[in-house]
Amino acid sequence: MEKIIESFLDIMPVLKDVLQDDISVAVVDTTNFLYYRASDTIDLHIEIGKKLTSADPIYTAMQEGKIKSVMVPKEVYGVPFKSVVYPINDSQGNIIGAVATGKSLGKQLKAEEASENVLSSLQQTNASIEELSSNSQNLVSSMDNITGYTNITNEKIKKIDLLLNAIQNISSKSNLLALNAAIEAARAGDAGKGFSVVANEMKKLSVLSKNSAIEVSKTLVEIKDSIDEIIKEITSTSLMAESQSAATQEITATIEEITSSSQVLAEMTRIV
Repeated sequence: MEKIIESFLDIMPVLKDVLQDDISVAVVDTTNFLYYRASDTIDLHIEIGKKLTSADPIYTAMQEGKIKSVMVPKEVYGVPFKSVVYPINDSQGNIIGAVATGKSLGKQLKAEEASENVLSSLQQTNASIEELSSNSQNLVSSMDNITGYTNITNEKIKKIDLLLNAIQNISSKSNLLALNAAIEAARAGDAGKGFSVVANEMKKLSVLSKNSAIEVSKTLVEIKDSIDEIIKEITSTSLMAESQSAATQEITATIEEITSSSQVLAEMTRIV
């Protein structure tokens, strides 16, 4: 047996312990398996002395005379692993054997799946937050519109108040006119009785107009006070919505950074 192969046979039994990794190892000459040690998760059930076949990756690597790396999917042996075959040359450069290792990719597969799940969750969260941010901005816009409408309503109330003042002024003048008419009717005696009735009705109408104007004015004042309170609440809500919008934008930016980092991590942990 070539000395170089003997050296590999001396090293292989402790290689797994030295590397502190979940790997299986095998040493072959050009025809047979000389050594095999299964890993904790990978066991190909190879017996020492087993003949090589043309279907073995080790045989192919020796035939091609170059290092051969193969990814073995989980479906083949129950756990994914990376197989590396390193041909052994003698002093004249002739291939006299090979060393093969199988490194478990179970942890990498779990890391890849976890990274993909995190990335997917972050993308969904980012989409939800972007929608929330958009809704917050729409809410701010709606609040601004409502505030504008209430301001317009306040202006209309002021105009109505002016009209009520005019009505009260007319009522006062009508009342004074009715009083003067009553005086003149009294002076006219029997001839002014009909005019006196009209004067009394004018007075009643004047009083009714005045009282109605006062009640409407009070109601408008109450409405204006309510609108002022609504504006205060809208302003407060608008400020909170603006703050929420700004916060969601910051969160969105942060999640985008995390998503980008997670995507890089997912690429790094991707096996194939």
